[in-house]
Amino acid sequence: MQSHCLSGADKGVLTRASRCAPLIPWLLPLTFSSAVAQQSLPPIEVGQNEASLTHGDGATGDTQESPEEEVVVTPDRVKESVWRTASSISVVTSAQINKWASLGLANALRGVPSLDLYESGGPGTQTSVFLRGATPGQTLVLIDGIRVGDASSTDGSMDLGMLAATDIDRIEVLRGPQSALYGSDAMGGVINIITRKGEGKPRGSVLLEGGAYGTGHTRATVSGSEDRFSYAFSADALHTEAFPRYGYRINRPLTIGDGLTPLPPLPPNDPTNRIGATARLAYQLTDALSIEGGFTGYGNAIRFDNPYAFVAADVFNIANHSHATFAQGYARADADLFDRILHNRLTIYGNETNRDVWQTESCFDASLNALTCRNGFLGKRRGVEYQGDFKLGALGLATFGASNWTESAHASQDPIPLDPTTPVDFVQTTRSGFAQHQVTLFDRLDLSYGGRIDSVQNGPTFDTWRTTAALRLDEIGAKFRGSAGTGAKVASLYQRFSQYGDPNLKPERSTGYDIGFDQKLFADRGLASVSFFDNRFQNLIDFASVPSCTITQIFGCYYNIGRAETKGVEFAGEAEVIPQQVRVRVSYTHLVAVNRVTERTLYRRPPDKGMASLIYTGIPGLELETRLLAANKTPDYDFINGKRVALPAYARVDLYANYSFDERFSIFGRVENVTNTHYQEVYNYGTPGRSFYGGMKFNW
Repeated sequence: MQSHCLSGADKGVLTRASRCAPLIPWLLPLTFSSAVAQQSLPPIEVGQNEASLTHGDGATGDTQESPEEEVVVTPDRVKESVWRTASSISVVTSAQINKWASLGLANALRGVPSLDLYESGGPGTQTSVFLRGATPGQTLVLIDGIRVGDASSTDGSMDLGMLAATDIDRIEVLRGPQSALYGSDAMGGVINIITRKGEGKPRGSVLLEGGAYGTGHTRATVSGSEDRFSYAFSADALHTEAFPRYGYRINRPLTIGDGLTPLPPLPPNDPTNRIGATARLAYQLTDALSIEGGFTGYGNAIRFDNPYAFVAADVFNIANHSHATFAQGYARADADLFDRILHNRLTIYGNETNRDVWQTESCFDASLNALTCRNGFLGKRRGVEYQGDFKLGALGLATFGASNWTESAHASQDPIPLDPTTPVDFVQTTRSGFAQHQVTLFDRLDLSYGGRIDSVQNGPTFDTWRTTAALRLDEIGAKFRGSAGTGAKVASLYQRFSQYGDPNLKPERSTGYDIGFDQKLFADRGLASVSFFDNRFQNLIDFASVPSCTITQIFGCYYNIGRAETKGVEFAGEAEVIPQQVRVRVSYTHLVAVNRVTERTLYRRPPDKGMASLIYTGIPGLELETRLLAANKTPDYDFINGKRVALPAYARVDLYANYSFDERFSIFGRVENVTNTHYQEVYNYGTPGRSFYGGMKFNW
């Protein structure tokens, strides 16, 4: 089990003093809220009619829209053309998700500039996300407009490993500080997962897939609309025998947690079982009033390894396993007033993440003998949000709103922990208000500016701001853009109220800017974008034994001290170089991520990474894609031996093929890691070798 000392490096904490204090027997029960069982280190769609935001039926055909046609909602919380936004944004379409995300969303997101994802040992394991070098807790993940971070985890972040690729319409990745519209956590940016909304005639699909590592996968979807009513349902199920999480395809001697005893022989597998379901129902009561409800649920059960155990038999013990569930529901009403001049949206929502982790050597009896224990974590969130959009005619659009949400975290353990100070329940409420003005000058200069105030009950109050500008030169198909703003993250419930916590922690803060240039190519059949960015972080929360610790915090406490800077260059391009036959898609990121206290590079931020994809559709019904993923040497940390390490550079090639016999039936195949490259995303944790998958899809 990776302890509290691991969570620090995983989440980019700047020093490691006292990081391994929770290995002390009576502190161990608290370590699960960060790394859990997996051993590793979150759109407000606004507008009168959301139906126009869907893109096709989710078939495998990967088509490209022109910049004017592609619609996004995340940059300004309103529906708009991507060509008119000044933000740095990438859209992962449903076609890309259907191709690459059967084992998990991470595989479909890997080509997004400045987005780094780390799986700790295959499908279903802890999957951490770093956006523009910001930590997982500093990257806001949303599902259908609602923040979904785990309130019971150490930093409040969302584990993408437990999410299934149900019927997702698209994923919008918005880079840079976004707290002025989205509040706490949006320091590195926002990942916006938007499920499909039903429209048109009833339709459905069933997908069946199987392949390497004993994998079986199925997905079913149904959607449509009838008069004023629309619906969309989906279900997804995955089973894979997978491979050993720790040590798989690692060609060097490894030890267990004592740093001396050789790692025992690897088990044949570490299975994963994951299910997911989504539902969206909407009814148009009148031309000016509609209501909607939605549900999203995921369940994940895995077996994992405990390389930090001090008894060899405990490392691959089948007792090491976890169950995790996520459930979210919401109700939403949209109303237009004053001849559609004012659009109003009210959303009521709730979600919860429930994790149970059984692990060897995770608790101790009165004689300090290690035991196998269950540690439970339950994070809940309940909230209400209002947003108004007021049309000002030639003066633009004013967007304003307010929200109130309460988060809670509950921890439990069997058997009951010895330490009577172990925290059990935490609660905090946040109230927010925001406003933004957008205006277009001379029919080519798009401007926005806005701000937000967040107030945490019995905690800090903080403000954030953001401004953007985009100059469109439509005559030559070019756009210059720039943005500047601030980000913030409130200390998590764990950081404020656990026995390591400080209720008076200041919010982490950041200031960032980017400038970019977009150019249309090949008579609007392509687009190339380049961005330069710089983010500076302060008041970062660290863990150490410092004077601010109380007399009972003998092993350390959380405190504000850290400073960091991330800066770099992003490039993304896509073009149909031969009409109806050949398209290319490329991305590249150069990142400098530095701890400004120690002047050392931050862990798990590759200095260079890229993706290149070649797609062929020249034969009717056939689609072929070759994808290359590459990353430079990446810094990481060896927690068993207590030293910095470097993960080797690598290049991985994937192949995909789909053939549609007609509109109703298609077959597909995928080869991942064609060259059988040995590589690591997390030090000493396995990644798959050459893997073959194939299946069929029925549509009606």
